[in-house]
Amino acid sequence: MNSLSNSVHFPMIEYQFEQVESAYWRAGEDSRDLCFQLIENCKKYHHPMLGYAYVLYGRILLAFGEDEKALHVLTKGKRLLDESQDLERRPLAMLWLASALLRNKKHIPAVEMWVKTIESALELNQIEYGVEAYLNVALVYYQVEQYATADLLMKNGLKLAESINNKKLIAKSGIFLMESFLNSGKYDLALALLVRIEPHAVAHGDLTWLVQICNGYAQCYWHLNDVDLAVEYFEYSLCIARKCNLSWAYCVTVVAYSEFLQQRNQIADAFSLLQYASTLLKSTNIGNLEEKLNQLFYLAHKEQGDFRSALYILRIYEHQAVQHLASELGIKGYKLNLSRLEKARSMLIRTHLKFEKLAGWVMPGVSLQHLRQFRLRCECAASTDRVIELSLNTPVEPVIELRMATILNDYCTLNDLWIFIPPNRYVIYPGEAQSILMDFANRVAAAIERQSWLRYGVPAVRVKVKLQLASEAMIKQVDLLLKKELESA
Repeated sequence: MNSLSNSVHFPMIEYQFEQVESAYWRAGEDSRDLCFQLIENCKKYHHPMLGYAYVLYGRILLAFGEDEKALHVLTKGKRLLDESQDLERRPLAMLWLASALLRNKKHIPAVEMWVKTIESALELNQIEYGVEAYLNVALVYYQVEQYATADLLMKNGLKLAESINNKKLIAKSGIFLMESFLNSGKYDLALALLVRIEPHAVAHGDLTWLVQICNGYAQCYWHLNDVDLAVEYFEYSLCIARKCNLSWAYCVTVVAYSEFLQQRNQIADAFSLLQYASTLLKSTNIGNLEEKLNQLFYLAHKEQGDFRSALYILRIYEHQAVQHLASELGIKGYKLNLSRLEKARSMLIRTHLKFEKLAGWVMPGVSLQHLRQFRLRCECAASTDRVIELSLNTPVEPVIELRMATILNDYCTLNDLWIFIPPNRYVIYPGEAQSILMDFANRVAAAIERQSWLRYGVPAVRVKVKLQLASEAMIKQVDLLLKKELESA
């Protein structure tokens, strides 16, 4: 095939690349045939982006559950990108290859591939791919019950996503972290996080994520004993999922809603929801979700007095539970070889520092840069802008300072600035005007007072909350802190 023929056909191939991308982002539209045709044309006319075509094909195969084939295709795609030295597209290829490894039960190789993705993304300043890999790694650590590492990675991932203002990644990382908070019973933290990420999820427009956020609100309000709001959010979630034909999201909501009703001895009220969700699951491959749903369906049949149907569903559930247990034991078996995961964790901690530098992330605290940012915001404040002052009943010793930093990082976004004013005050300047500022302030204060201070050798900490204007008086206080920092530098 001569170069003239190639130049004639290359525009057609580039248009095919656009078609494939467009189809993928239209809610996972099936573009497998388009991808296959693209690969054949790239081969026929020796197009230099053949490796990338394989990557796109592997990505759509994963979307349609062809995991084994996807792993083969993505492995080939990455090899071709390496051979052609297409560095720009390598992080994307590695990101999805790691996903394929995980889908094929290769957990540790998946983590190691995601770590390589992060390193490659850092070298090329492709922070978005790096952050996404970071979040995916966190989920694997969660699966193998390394909860402390998983939570740390999720929190770091959210901060990094906020620092580059990527709405998709803020929503994704926030939802991951929210699930972790819910599973560990930290409902107040989960609620604060939902308020923080909801605008980004709405702006990104992924309806499945909106359903998950509504579910999160519902579960928070359920466990915080606001039953009416819990029901309202469960119904919102079901409505969105049903109207938009989001089968997985609908079934997830039904399971959560049914668990809520079961706790209130109203499981029979969930019967029709469980019945419809069961029909949806027959056309999907969700496994663990179907097991949970059948357990609840069994209880609903039993509550209605239909013991024959209850026994039938119970047998299905028991079979699924045995299969799930075998799978879980397989995953947890990797805990016997945690040295590779520990090595990956150490690399992730080192790369996080590089991320901060690339993203321009400023850690909250009493640093010159942070104090200057706070002062500048006060100087530019509108006449009605208010700040939150939290006064502790005790001087802030190092152990209290460390815990306070953790709490404020959990509750504040990167757009919120906070400073410590010795000996016992913290001031938060919200990034955006909040109509419920006092509600937010009281939740932060309650979180501080709820800490297990005695564990750290500290008597109970009490907090007084006050709202005040971002005035000249506040600027003078910050100026004193700046002077002190400059003198000690």
